[in-house]
Amino acid sequence: MANGSVVVHDIDSLEKFGMELAARSAELESLYNALTVSCAAQETNWHDPQYDLLHERVELYAGEARAQLYALNDAVQYISVLAAKLRAL
Repeated sequence: MANGSVVVHDIDSLEKFGMELAARSAELESLYNALTVSCAAQETNWHDPQYDLLHERVELYAGEARAQLYALNDAVQYISVLAAKLRAL
């Protein structure tokens, strides 16, 4: 996942950015789940040697995608906590 910074000018903008990230996270999770379900549905085909490499690549990609999804969810949680703390000031 790319690391970077975002400049926000008020707490409302920060919360809006957090909500946009949360929406993207939900979309990515849906796509991740569809990928893993489709992969599992092909389980009997993976025994064919022509599928071995593809199966390995899909499994590797799915693992990396899941790690990025966790990082994105952590960022959403951080933004939520930060906005709450700023509002409390």
